[in-house]
Amino acid sequence: MGTKSFKVVTSVSMVLTLTAAILSVIGITITGLYPAIFVLLLAALIPIASKFYAKKISRKSNRSQRNYSTILTIINLLLILVILWMTFVIMIDRVIPNVVDYYQVAH
Repeated sequence: MGTKSFKVVTSVSMVLTLTAAILSVIGITITGLYPAIFVLLLAALIPIASKFYAKKISRKSNRSQRNYSTILTIINLLLILVILWMTFVIMIDRVIPNVVDYYQVAH
């Protein structure tokens, strides 16, 4: 995998993870504190660390850069899947029941 795909995947991973973390922090005001927020905040560090590490290894040989880029791209792709799964579970577990309860009380 080239550095271009690494940059794209890392950027998507960073945007998705930070968005989920920020929305989770906002969601705490609605649903209360839940342990998944800590996991999301820690997961947000992975794409950030990937970008910094990619800058650090930019002085190494092309083969070494390619190996690290491939590994970090796979890690970021897996992170995207985990964040999407966690977002779905949080929505089903925390947000939707509160919305349903609110709707039933209102009507």
